[in-house]
Amino acid sequence: MKADVFAENSNTTADDRTEPAKEYFQGLFGMVVGLTDELSQSADTSLHVLSEEFGVLRGNQPIADATGSEQDASADFWKGAQERLLTAAGEADVMVILLSTDAFEKTAGKIWPDLVEEAKPQSIWCIGAARSTLESVELEKLEQKGCQVISYQRVGVARIGTDTREELLRAVTQKHSE
Repeated sequence: MKADVFAENSNTTADDRTEPAKEYFQGLFGMVVGLTDELSQSADTSLHVLSEEFGVLRGNQPIADATGSEQDASADFWKGAQERLLTAAGEADVMVILLSTDAFEKTAGKIWPDLVEEAKPQSIWCIGAARSTLESVELEKLEQKGCQVISYQRVGVARIGTDTREELLRAVTQKHSE
């Protein structure tokens, strides 16, 4: 089983740029890393970190190895994030998208019909975003494709709520045992 987690970086960082992205970004980003680690117990999990400064990073990629940050900070950065989302949607049994309104609109929101088209049937989708963002996309299109959709109305800086996290982990554990 394959899981992909997409999240934005945090402003709180470590001093050492040789750290992998999942350790370099700190503060509330730790919630994302913890969720990724828990998902890894049931699935081959990839963390994708969206950073306008460094580009789209893999969770285990050292910040010092980030390439093309100058290019990625432009519109090409958002295009690259969209491409990564589309690729993951077609392969992942579990898709987790935890983005701010701005980042969601520039990535998943712009390509929503394509994401739904690419979505692996019977996959689990967990989306954490503001209520207005969740209402701007047709989540029921994923459900029509047989996908299980778990959503979290993001309030403040929390990327995912405790109840939503537990619901996601239960769904993944159940899918893994099937």
